[in-house]
Amino acid sequence: MTHDPLEIRQLRYFLAVAEAGSFSRAANRLGLSQPSVSQQMRDLEAGLRLTLFQRRGKRILLTPAGMVFEEHARAMLRQLENCLEELSREPTQLRGALHVGIVPFLDVALLPKLLGAFVAAHPGIRLTVQEFSSPDIETALEEGRVHVGLGFLTRHSPNLRYDPLWRDEISLIIPASHPWAKRSFVNFHEIHEQRLLQLPDTFVIRRMTDDICRLYLVRPQTVAEISSIEALLRSLATVNAAALLPEIALHGITGLKAVRLRGKNLSVEIGLLRLSDSDKNSAVAVFTRLARELVPKIIGK
Repeated sequence: MTHDPLEIRQLRYFLAVAEAGSFSRAANRLGLSQPSVSQQMRDLEAGLRLTLFQRRGKRILLTPAGMVFEEHARAMLRQLENCLEELSREPTQLRGALHVGIVPFLDVALLPKLLGAFVAAHPGIRLTVQEFSSPDIETALEEGRVHVGLGFLTRHSPNLRYDPLWRDEISLIIPASHPWAKRSFVNFHEIHEQRLLQLPDTFVIRRMTDDICRLYLVRPQTVAEISSIEALLRSLATVNAAALLPEIALHGITGLKAVRLRGKNLSVEIGLLRLSDSDKNSAVAVFTRLARELVPKIIGK
């Protein structure tokens, strides 16, 4: 008669001995007798055909093989616990994985409340969130690396669905020390030769604002290009400059003001991006419904 090389209880006993450095102390922690624990470890070594322990005086140490086995034993027990936890959930709960791509403008403004509500409603879905530019979200969706995106709607791909959730305005973002800080609006042509901090042209918003500048024959003075939106905003006061960004960029940032711009083509659409047949994915469907309900409320506050 053959036996399996190990049992679940042997994994637990092994890790207890490894942590305690003693069969007797491990037995006390487990509520067992010392001979019982010792016998189980002998059976484990026999089943694996490996020596897992070595004696150093009164202390029990792991052999090199024992140290390797310890790492895998912990991983196996974690995986088993995750499996049992998943099986104990309500059978009606959705399960699976959902990969979300989001543009950097929206992570601070939307993620905490939106994802908090999603996790509370669907604890069986493992959620992964990554920052992308809007074009990169589109590419990731088409390649299957992302299931749903939150970003600016470019409508470039015929393979994707673009669901508007909110319309924002490109504004002039300035520090409180800026000479225009008390103005209620600025005509776009006044941006000519003004000092600006800008995003690189890999950002959709930068390409949009460049198009508007060309429309108005405006050439601002670019002080620096910064790829981090937060770093850009926090640098405005130190370099006495402004930025052309959607007003939502100010969410969670203090000491700055969004001044309205008068001009054409200044609005941007924020929404969901997903594959055309994404309704077949139940996790995408429930995320879409929740985003449609919550995003306008979150941004509108």
